[in-house]
Amino acid sequence: MMAGTVNNVVVGSAYTSVGCNRTPHALDWGNNNLVCFAASRAVAVYDPKFAGNHGKILHTLYEHEDRVNCVRWIQDGEFSPEKEILSGSADKTVIVWAYSETSHDVGCQRVSKLIGLDASVNSVDGFYWKYNHNVATVVVAVGGDQICVWLRGGQDDEWKLQQKFSTKPVLMFDCVVNLLQGCEIPLIACAGDDGSVQLFNFQILDKELSCVRTMKIPGHEDWVRALAFTAEDGGDLLLASAAQDTLIRVWRISPESSKDKCDGDKLALQSNQGQFSIICEDELKFKCQLETVLQGHENWVYGLHWQPSELKDGCRKNPLKLLSCSMDKTMTIWGADPSSGIWFDQVRVGEVGGNTLGLYGCRFGNQGTSILAHGYQGALHLWHDIEGQWQPGVVCSGHFDSVDDFIWDCSGDFAITVSIDQTSRLHAPWIQESNEEITWHELSRPQIHGYDLSCITSLGRFRFASGAEEKVIRVFEAPHNFLENFARICHIDVPLPELESAPQGAAVPALGLSNKPIYQTDGPTVPKNAHSKSDLYAENHFTPTLLMAPPTEETLLQNTLWPEVQKLYGHGYELFSLAADPQCQLLVSASKAQKSEHASIIIWDTSNWSLIGKLEAHALTVSQMAFSPDGQKLVSVSRDRNWAVHEKVQTDEGKFTLKTVAKGSGGSRILWSCHWFPDSRCFVTGSRDKRVIVWEPVADDTLSYRISGQPLECADSVTAVACGPSILPNGCFLIAIGLDNGQIQFYNWTPAPSDSIPQWELLATLNQSQAHHRTVKRLRFRPVNENDASKQTLQLASCGADNTFKIFNLAF
Repeated sequence: MMAGTVNNVVVGSAYTSVGCNRTPHALDWGNNNLVCFAASRAVAVYDPKFAGNHGKILHTLYEHEDRVNCVRWIQDGEFSPEKEILSGSADKTVIVWAYSETSHDVGCQRVSKLIGLDASVNSVDGFYWKYNHNVATVVVAVGGDQICVWLRGGQDDEWKLQQKFSTKPVLMFDCVVNLLQGCEIPLIACAGDDGSVQLFNFQILDKELSCVRTMKIPGHEDWVRALAFTAEDGGDLLLASAAQDTLIRVWRISPESSKDKCDGDKLALQSNQGQFSIICEDELKFKCQLETVLQGHENWVYGLHWQPSELKDGCRKNPLKLLSCSMDKTMTIWGADPSSGIWFDQVRVGEVGGNTLGLYGCRFGNQGTSILAHGYQGALHLWHDIEGQWQPGVVCSGHFDSVDDFIWDCSGDFAITVSIDQTSRLHAPWIQESNEEITWHELSRPQIHGYDLSCITSLGRFRFASGAEEKVIRVFEAPHNFLENFARICHIDVPLPELESAPQGAAVPALGLSNKPIYQTDGPTVPKNAHSKSDLYAENHFTPTLLMAPPTEETLLQNTLWPEVQKLYGHGYELFSLAADPQCQLLVSASKAQKSEHASIIIWDTSNWSLIGKLEAHALTVSQMAFSPDGQKLVSVSRDRNWAVHEKVQTDEGKFTLKTVAKGSGGSRILWSCHWFPDSRCFVTGSRDKRVIVWEPVADDTLSYRISGQPLECADSVTAVACGPSILPNGCFLIAIGLDNGQIQFYNWTPAPSDSIPQWELLATLNQSQAHHRTVKRLRFRPVNENDASKQTLQLASCGADNTFKIFNLAF
C-alpha cells in the first residue's frame, strides 16, 4: 500500500506489527472481510485474506489523542459490505471513518468527530435505517454514567447530538443498536454495573423524532459486560447479554399479540417478561421475555457475537449461533437443538498454557466459518472451520506496549524487536513458492522476561544481547527447533554446524527469569506420580514443534524461547543502550546515570565475555551508541548534550578495545540518536532541539570533528536517525529522520552543495497514520544483499512508542 511519495520517491508499507489494545470491544470483523482493531491511539485495518489467508495490516488510522477503547463497523441489517468504521477513545470522542476500495488500493479517511460524552468511551455502535426517505445513521456510545446518541439524516448531512442520558450512579460498559422488525425503528440496549440491561428507542411524536428510555431488564447478578442483537427469521429480535457472573442470558423481543394480552399474567410468571410501547405512526406494543440462560464459562464473560445470516437459495437464513469468549481463555459457539429447542455449547476452542489472562472480545467472520478473539496481552486468536474441525489459523501479532528498540540480522533475514511489554519478538518473511506475495510474521518470541526490555544488539547470526530495567545483560542463541522451522518457513539454508551444536529449545523455570536450554531427549517420558507439591509444577513446558506456517500465540509463548547462554554483570543501574561492532568482537553497554561515575560505557570481549575496559566520556545517561560500518569507530551520544567518538585499538595481548579520541557539544538539548555514514567517515546526530547535524573529520586531523554544512531544522524533536546502507548513484547520502510526534522524513544529503543543489533535499514525509503517532524510538535500514534479489529493494524499519513495528519499501 502506498504510504508517501515526493520527488519521485515512493514509500510503501511492507509490514506492520502491533497488538490489539487491552480493552473489551476493541475488535470487529465486518462483512467486507476486513478486521478493524484498536492499536494504541490508532485503528488498525487488517485483511485476513491477503495473499491467500496470509494476512496483512493495510492501514493504521490516527486521529485520537488518547487510547482507542472500542471499534465497530456500521451495520445496515442486510449484511452488506461495510463502508464506515466507528472508533471510541479515552479522549471522550467518537470518530467516523470512511473506507473505500479501488482496483489499485484501499483507503480510509476521517468523516467526522462526534463529541458529547464527558468520560472515556467504553463502547460504540452504529446502524443505518430509512428515515424521511433518506438513509439515516444512528450512533450510540457509552462512557462513565452517560449515554450519547447521535443522528445523521443522510449520507451528506451533518451529525447532531440527538440525545444524552445520565445513568447515575450506574456505570455503562457496552451498547448495541438494531431495528425493531415491523416498525423499522432503532432499539438501543446498554449494559451497566447494576446487573441490568437498559433499553432505549426512537419514537416519532408530532413529526418530531426523539429517543426515550424504554425499560430496564434485570437478571444478572454482576456487571453486564457485553451485548449482542440478532434478528430471527420470524421477525423477533434476540438480545444476548453476558456478565461477570459467568452467565449469558438471551432475551426475545417481539410484538405483543392479542393472545399475549389475554394470557399476560400467566406469561409474566413463566418467563419474566416486560412490555414497552413504540410511538411511530401508531402505538406499537412489544414484549421482552427471557429465552434461555447459558452456563459453561468459568470466568467473566467479556465478548458476544451472533453469527451473520447465511445466504441460501436466494434468501437469508439466520443460523442462530452465538459466539462468546471469557477470561477463562475459551471461545464457545452456542446453538439450539432443532427438535427440543434447548441451547447447548456446540464448539469450544481456546488457549492452553502461557502467562495470559483470557479473552476480551470475539467475532464471527467468513460467513461463520471463522472465529476471531483478542486477549489481554494484545494477541489475536483465529480459528477456521475446516470440514467440521476447528483449526487455528495464521493471524497478525505484535507488541501491546512501547517498542523501544530492534535489530536486523546481519544478513537481513529477520528483525528482532524489544518492548516494555517484557517480550522480544522475531519477525521474518513467510515465503511460499505458490504465492508471489511475501508477508512478514512473528516467528519466535526469544525472550519473555519479568522486566521491561529497553535495548538490543546483534552479536552475529542467530545471537543477540538484550538489556532491560535491570543491571544484567543477557545473551541468547537460537535453538535447534527454531532453526529448523525458520529454514522451512523462510526458505533459508541454515549451516549444519549451527544446527548440530544448538540445544533443542528453552524453557523458563518456575519463578525464574533465565531461559534454560533444553536438549534432545530420547522420547516423551511417562509422568511420575506427584509425591510432593513441587512435583506438581513441571519446569519444562517446551515441546519440539514442526511448523509449516507461522506459529500461533500458544506456540509462541511456550515453544519458541531462545536459551540464554551468558549473563554480564557490571552496571549499577538499569541498562539503557547496547551496541556491538560488525565483527562481533566487542560489545558496549551503558546504563541510566545521573552522575558521571555511573555514565561509563563498559566494553566487553565477546570471545570470553570479560570486561576489558570502560569509557568515561559522558556525565549523564548515554542515550545511544553506534559502530561505524568498518567497525573501527564508535560514536556515543548522551543526555549531557555531548557526543564522543571512540576508536578501536589493539592491546599488547592482541585483543581489541576502545579509546576516546574526540568529544564535542551536539546542541542545546539532549542528544537522542546517532548513526554513521556508509563510508565510515562522517556521522549524524539528532537532538531534542529539533536539529539534525552531520559531523565530518577536520582535514588532516582524524581526531577532531566539525559540523559539515548547515544543520537541518525539523518541526519537532529528533528522536531517531539512520543513514542508508550505501552511497546513492549521484554521490549523495540517504538519511531517515524520526520525530517525537511520530513522523518519518527522508532526506537527500549532498556533501558538496551549490546554488542549484541544496545540501538537504526532502524526498518524502510519512505522516502519523503512515508512520507512527507517538515517539519514533529507532530507525534502521535493512542490510542489502546484492546476490539476493529479494533483498535488493531498499527497506527501512521503524519502531515507536505507539506499540508498532513497521517496515517500508523505498523505490526511487
